[in-house]
Amino acid sequence: MKKILIYSLLFLMGANFFAFGYNEDFSLKVKVPDTKSSLVTQAQPMDNKLTATELTVLMGNGINLGNTLEAYRGWYGNPNKKPQDYEQLWGQPVTNQKIFDAYKEAGFKSVRIPIAWTNMIDYEHGSYIIDTAYLDRVEEIVNYALNNDLYVIINDHWDGQWWGLFGSANKDHRKWAIMMYKAIWTQIAVRFMNYGDKVIFESANEELGGRLNDDTALSKGKRGVLSEFECYEATNKINQCFVDLVRSTGGNNKNRFLLIAGYDTDIDKTISNSYKMPEDKVKNRLLVSVHYYTPSTYCILSEDASWGKCKNTWGTKQDISLMRNQFSKMKKFVDEGYGVIIGEYGVAWQKDGSPKENYDLFMKSVVDLSEEFNFCPMLWDCNGFFKKRDPMGFISPEAAAVYKE
Repeated sequence: MKKILIYSLLFLMGANFFAFGYNEDFSLKVKVPDTKSSLVTQAQPMDNKLTATELTVLMGNGINLGNTLEAYRGWYGNPNKKPQDYEQLWGQPVTNQKIFDAYKEAGFKSVRIPIAWTNMIDYEHGSYIIDTAYLDRVEEIVNYALNNDLYVIINDHWDGQWWGLFGSANKDHRKWAIMMYKAIWTQIAVRFMNYGDKVIFESANEELGGRLNDDTALSKGKRGVLSEFECYEATNKINQCFVDLVRSTGGNNKNRFLLIAGYDTDIDKTISNSYKMPEDKVKNRLLVSVHYYTPSTYCILSEDASWGKCKNTWGTKQDISLMRNQFSKMKKFVDEGYGVIIGEYGVAWQKDGSPKENYDLFMKSVVDLSEEFNFCPMLWDCNGFFKKRDPMGFISPEAAAVYKE
């Protein structure tokens, strides 16, 4: 009772709860609730003979529902708003069925839905429980995609870079990180355990790698302390934890396709011998994810920055050769029976809001090489190429032609 009164007084005084030591009994031992779906209560059919390399062919071209469910509330923000409030934080509309109808009409066969789950988890104060309303909303949006027979990838995406807890100098933070990771994925996996194999789980976004040293809401601006070797080691362990945990939840998760995040989702770092794909009890059901924004000065910069001069055109023999060379490096995973997903690629607009020269050639080259190597490419988009607002569709006929073809 005395301990509770002390913590209550500190809270009322505006003190940072974690600065005074964390009372583990407060929440870390709270039982994760039953999050089973009320919409899909019986196991849907699964094609257990389908392999990961065959799946990527069926997934065709994909697109990301960007800047929507992964739009983040900010550190120590309010985790108790309505789910739709978070969808609009970064300028996107409330997600609806028409958006996914338009994706299908545009020629896409798959969609990646990046998600910030801690929008409605009060983890800064020790809770690892996802608000039921948030799980319900994510499930509703997943079904928008399934209504159009699209493959769906869901992940935990950046999420206020809480992942930096894994690299913290504070051993308690590291302990809380793996506990929270397990709690989050247990709740997600149980919610979707009866869904068929068009629903794919992705272990992370770009956070597995150097970003395990990110500063977090709990580290007061201090970066983590892991060496690169230790980041690789942690990445491999987290990915193995992901596979083991999902498989253990039963139902269709025993055979579900799982997408494993590459190291920094960088091709060269992922093909390194230091990166290990996790072991799996099920054969041929794992895929690996990398992103392609090369050169970054063309794909990411809209104007000159301290780290590079903005490149406004693309398409030289050297540019095309580099892309082919990078894609060919990932073939080693296909040869080993893993599917390959180019989880993100795209081209930034110029500073004045106009498209960069040959952006459609860049996109078409990604699509063509992915088809050649049996990869699934997924365009990163947040109202840049494909409008989510009425009227929906591609902003330019050049972009539309790439995917209609």
